[in-house]
Amino acid sequence: MLKKSLSQNLIKDKKILRKMVALANVTEDDVVVEIGAGHGDFTRAICERAGAVFAIELDQSFKYYLEPLEEEQKNLRVIFSDILDTPLAQFAGDKKIKIMGNIPYGITGPILFKIMEERSVVHSAYLTTQKEIGQRVTSISHRRSYGAVSVNCQLVADVKVLYSLKAGVFIPPPKVDSVYFSMVFKEDALSIDSALMGFVRHCFENKRKYLKNALSKYYGEEQITTLYDAMNFAPSIRAEEIEPQTFVEMYTFLKRTVHS
Repeated sequence: MLKKSLSQNLIKDKKILRKMVALANVTEDDVVVEIGAGHGDFTRAICERAGAVFAIELDQSFKYYLEPLEEEQKNLRVIFSDILDTPLAQFAGDKKIKIMGNIPYGITGPILFKIMEERSVVHSAYLTTQKEIGQRVTSISHRRSYGAVSVNCQLVADVKVLYSLKAGVFIPPPKVDSVYFSMVFKEDALSIDSALMGFVRHCFENKRKYLKNALSKYYGEEQITTLYDAMNFAPSIRAEEIEPQTFVEMYTFLKRTVHS
């Protein structure tokens, strides 16, 4: 019995699952960590292509499906644990891991944050989420879906929607459609520190208002006026009009001037 409280929606179609593995370009050189193994259908498809697979599942009731699969697939290890409490570094060894999963919609945000926090050991992530989340992660500026999540994800990774999934392919069908998207972490991803990500979130606090309203309370009006002059910003500019890399330039300028 699937648990609504754990946002459990499974994909059973083998053709779709194999396509998702192919889109992630999984090879025998890869170490894959799967989030939310469920009945093990996606797990099996991953095992067919990957070198090693660590399937993380919170729900102990899935042992009925996963323990026999672990016996069958010699490259699989099933771990019954909460992914949010599971350090990813333990799976990395001498190579970075790939994260894959049809992730529980109820904790999509915390999972994304965890993956970005532990990106030093992650090569890439291939995730199924509700359509709205995928659109936000991959959104370009000047769109309603563009926000702090868009900027922070795009600063550390190249992001792309790979596949659209109708609600009907899931058991049980969720109320919304979904997307399967990729995050391939950039070589300089670690140069984007948590303070910069926090700065980006500050910029979007009053998303529909002028950017200066959000930043003045942290840096003061005089400092923000100096920033606007340096960046050649119009007084009416909003955070949603600014490209990801420009936030890095803004943060660097303010950090330098505040400490000078």
